[in-house]
Amino acid sequence: MGVHVAITLQPGRLTMRLPRRALGVGLACLLACVAAGCSSGTTTTTTTLPATTLPPLPPPLFAYVTMVGTGGNIGLGHSVIPVNISLGGGGPQSPLGVGSYPDAIAITPNGEQAYVANYNSNTVTPIDLVTGKVLPSIALGANAGPAGIAIAPDGKTAYVTDAGAVGTLGNTVTPIDLATDKTLPPITVGPGPQGIAITPDGQRAYVADAGAIVSGQTGSYGSTVTPVDLTTGKALTPITVGNAPTGIAITPNGSTALVTNLNSGSVSPIDIAKDTAGPPIQVQGAPIAVAISSAQPTIAYVVDTISKQSATGNVTLINLADDIAGAPIFVGKNPQAIAFTPGGTAAWIVCFDDQTIVPLNTRTHLLGTPIHLPGGPSAIAVAARPTSTGTGKTKKSSSAKSPSGSKKKKA
Repeated sequence: MGVHVAITLQPGRLTMRLPRRALGVGLACLLACVAAGCSSGTTTTTTTLPATTLPPLPPPLFAYVTMVGTGGNIGLGHSVIPVNISLGGGGPQSPLGVGSYPDAIAITPNGEQAYVANYNSNTVTPIDLVTGKVLPSIALGANAGPAGIAIAPDGKTAYVTDAGAVGTLGNTVTPIDLATDKTLPPITVGPGPQGIAITPDGQRAYVADAGAIVSGQTGSYGSTVTPVDLTTGKALTPITVGNAPTGIAITPNGSTALVTNLNSGSVSPIDIAKDTAGPPIQVQGAPIAVAISSAQPTIAYVVDTISKQSATGNVTLINLADDIAGAPIFVGKNPQAIAFTPGGTAAWIVCFDDQTIVPLNTRTHLLGTPIHLPGGPSAIAVAARPTSTGTGKTKKSSSAKSPSGSKKKKA
């Protein structure tokens, strides 16, 4: 007896129906086979399919935001807030206690270690990001005023700019041996150093000599960037740029340094091969921070904080192929710092007056939903959180730091 199968075609699917009579015959044959133990002389082979292994989920992304205080409490803030910025992440986590006025932060490339420069405490605080433990702080000079921090590509040394405390004006960079957490002899640079960046080959650092931009300091604004030979620990001839340089970043290929001139409303490109500055690039507002992603190596993202030209705050994109600035993108009130996600798909901007961090899609240049962080958000670094350290304290490092904020600038 033949078995007829009816096949019904419907839009988008194929349906197969067995006639009731055929179904009954098939069921009877199956029961008979079971009763007889299927011992018809044939051999039945059982095939075990391999277990399906799903790829591991990517580690969650965290932004680490320093909190410096607000209003009359500016400078009294003393924490770093981890913020889960993954899709569906938990947002702000419990704060980690560090020194007072945490002005800058750098994170190792595997996300296991953070170093926080505490301006008012004159210390640098290491944080184990795997365990969430705050490690003993590293003391600097009594009037150091640490304002910026960068970590050498080999992970052996951190370099901290000493801007000086109220009533003093610093002019040094302090190296820290990360194997021992001990400070090394300081390197003399220009007055009031703020931002610092290191070339990808680790041979040089470039320091923004902002001058007396801290309220209570005497002296003039600076207008130079000092190159430092890290192999010898010696400062080289300063490079003239705009007024009150604060933030600095270096292109991934190591050819150009970009420095933000806070009081000139411009960004100066520096040819690293020649150590000369090109014509300044005008932006809207007071540029305070700059960052360049390896995913977009020819685009600089400049944070323009409040100024006479802009009462709000923007991010301006500069095409480094022709040094032309694009139209400013409004991000919030009084932005201070910027950091990219590891893949460069988004930039996160700290808006001090709005008490938020705001994501900016680097492909569409559209803003995402801000995350509210009351307490004076200032500097930011972003990294994927690892699940284990393996060998304890991380040594291989790279910087993801933010310069000091304009809220310290003299009126």
